[in-house]
Amino acid sequence: FTIITTTNKFRPSPSKSAQQINYPRIISTTTTKISMVNDEDDDDDDNNAIDFSNFEQELDDNDDIIDNDGMNDNDTPEETTTTTTTTTVEAEDMNMAAAQKLKQELILIGASYDRGFGASASARSNAKRVVQELEDYNPTTFAAQGIDGVSVGSGGGSSPLEGSWRMIWTTAPDVLVLGASPVSTVGAIYQVFEPPLVTNIIDLIPKSQSLLPSVLPSSLLRAEVTTKASSRKDDPQNRIGLNFESVQLNPVELLGQSVKGVLPPLGFNLPQIPFANPETSPGYFDVTYLDDELLIIKQAGQGLFALVKVTNNDP
Repeated sequence: FTIITTTNKFRPSPSKSAQQINYPRIISTTTTKISMVNDEDDDDDDNNAIDFSNFEQELDDNDDIIDNDGMNDNDTPEETTTTTTTTTVEAEDMNMAAAQKLKQELILIGASYDRGFGASASARSNAKRVVQELEDYNPTTFAAQGIDGVSVGSGGGSSPLEGSWRMIWTTAPDVLVLGASPVSTVGAIYQVFEPPLVTNIIDLIPKSQSLLPSVLPSSLLRAEVTTKASSRKDDPQNRIGLNFESVQLNPVELLGQSVKGVLPPLGFNLPQIPFANPETSPGYFDVTYLDDELLIIKQAGQGLFALVKVTNNDP
């Protein structure tokens, strides 16, 4: 008797249009013939064996016809698109992991050196390195979107900066100098975005209270500086113009008692320059990193701020 086995190798054939059927393509055929015969029946079995040579030729001819779709046997299979997509997703995941690690490192530096108030030269240098590396992973290209309040509600979408942010690190001299006060210590610092308004909040507590927190009753004074934000033509994507409008001091606690709404706030409006152009005003900052958790901004010649997103800015 004779056993004939035929093995076909297939490759998908690309369709030229959505209506075409994507038939599999046979790219090679292997035929194996195994004969087990008696000597006396050898001639008969040879005569009875099936000749597949013509069938193989037909397969080759059919393959040539199918190959007329324009794809050669050496063309890259369709799986190339899937491989490329997978590689891109893996690269994005790696970038996210690297950025997350840098964010954790910056938070740790801020916690170790009191947000920059007690930072050594090496700590500031290390924080600068981390910030520079983070900026390479910045996922936001249009941080100034909606900052002037015009696009909000008109189909342009809300500002990605909107919300409350608490400072974890700074190199700004006008903020660090507050730590040198002999009578008060700097508590939490926030930046609240309610386009087009941006409010800087600084909590101040008595120096003695910070030295003996479990002995002295708590007192807290909150300073709020309100500015009006606007986009800038010199960098419409990531530069935020600022026009300072008012300062207000709000007593929150006095010797352990809440005085919010009891003692009147002390505030005043800042003088405005007539016919000032917000496009060329000296007050602005650039957003160099922004995602759902972390914001890094650089003021015009006044250092940088790193802030984390928080749900509220309660004292």
